[in-house]
Amino acid sequence: MRSGVKVPIFIVPHGVDTKEFHPNNKKMLLPSAAGKFTFVSVFGFQHRKNPEGLLKAYWEEFSSKDNVILVIKTNGYAAQENEKWIQQKIWQYKKRLGIQKDTAPVVILGRHLSESQQKGLYTLADAFVLPTRGEGVGLPFLEALASGVPVIATGWGGQMDFLSPGNSFLIPYQLRSPSSSMNSAISRKFSNLFVQKGQLWAEPDLNSLKKNMRKAYENPELCKRKGLQGRRDVLRLSWDRAGVLMKHAVEEVIGAKKNKDEG
Repeated sequence: MRSGVKVPIFIVPHGVDTKEFHPNNKKMLLPSAAGKFTFVSVFGFQHRKNPEGLLKAYWEEFSSKDNVILVIKTNGYAAQENEKWIQQKIWQYKKRLGIQKDTAPVVILGRHLSESQQKGLYTLADAFVLPTRGEGVGLPFLEALASGVPVIATGWGGQMDFLSPGNSFLIPYQLRSPSSSMNSAISRKFSNLFVQKGQLWAEPDLNSLKKNMRKAYENPELCKRKGLQGRRDVLRLSWDRAGVLMKHAVEEVIGAKKNKDEG
């Protein structure tokens, strides 16, 4: 609208299956997470998702003395980009950063999960975290909120259609050229898509990411309140409601055309 569009605009939000993703799903069995505050992240192993920032912030902020764990569900984009390959990339990155202290544990799940495991991964979480550089929608954010889990996320991108201070811990950012961080990538760059003239994406503030992860860890009751609010918020983003809004938009367009033709 700010670009000068005058024709009618109908907004049909993306949906999430709130009947499949809900707080009562049985938690995924992961013995290493038992009794620990659990951060969960779900993303494809590519630079836009910012695995570098997530890992660096977590390793620098938490040590083995903190009762915390980070569980990453990810996937590659070619046959050789399997769980072992992803784990090697991550441990090489840690070595490159020169981190010497005993860091809090990280679990990498690079294999296929069943539907029940995927849903249970969300309910295993005390907080979902993804410092993404940009999203069209951000479906894992929706699935986390539907599961009653608060989100730690970059405050820019498609996810801001449904994230708020009430259901999330939002990370400030600066808009930068994607090419500015490509040299530090540990995952797929897709530079043919993202290094075009004039393109910008968000670089989240890593100090703020660390502070928000620490805040979530030290305030489990706050996490529960944000998670409850998130569940309430996404109930209006069900596929049923999206269907009703789409039907309304189509009927409005057809009705307007019919009136124009008859006039």
